[in-house]
Amino acid sequence: MPSETTVGVLPKLTWSSDDELSPASSTIALMLYVVLHFMAQDELEEGPEGISLSARIATASYEDLMLATGGKSRSLISQGLRRLEQLKLLARLGSHQKRRYRLTCSQPGWFKLPCQAIMRAGVISPFENFTLRSRHELHALKVYLYLAARRDNNQGFSLASYENISEKTGVPKRHMHKALVMLTACGLLADINRERDTKGEGASYGPNRYYLTGHHQLFQSATGTSVTA
Repeated sequence: MPSETTVGVLPKLTWSSDDELSPASSTIALMLYVVLHFMAQDELEEGPEGISLSARIATASYEDLMLATGGKSRSLISQGLRRLEQLKLLARLGSHQKRRYRLTCSQPGWFKLPCQAIMRAGVISPFENFTLRSRHELHALKVYLYLAARRDNNQGFSLASYENISEKTGVPKRHMHKALVMLTACGLLADINRERDTKGEGASYGPNRYYLTGHHQLFQSATGTSVTA
């Protein structure tokens, strides 16, 4: 997923209503953003002056998106897509029957999400636990994507302080613990470790280490064999 595009939009997603969209539209928008990136493929499109340009295109019906998000309603899917359009994260192509979506991608900079660990038979299983009735679910998804984007390619964990997470996502520090509890409970976050600097008796704790569910698979090839970080 594109790092700059994703992290840059997180503070703009708030638990509020506007333009006939409910607060839940921000939460379902992030869910759909993940789903569509899992479905997307690189395609060549004709650009200015006949030059071929690479684009990330996802093809999905409403039924596909309803299934992938854990059975969310058609109305919520519609709202989520409209929110993504507002944020210029996608453009709709094609017919209503089998809609195609061009995803906005910043260059350079990409990060990985462990698709195989959280998606089964076309469903992102942690999303089945989201009710879309609480701001804390939105906060949880914002924190999840930020942690994924923060991970160093050479490490299986993300290193971040509450202060940095709050600054980059817009999630208040007082709500951070609740967001992390939700991520763990729904199955998106596998573990949190807090390591202490061992230099001297008065050494302080450093930032937490966050392990996404499926973090081991981030170092596997397409055939399932381990690869070097």
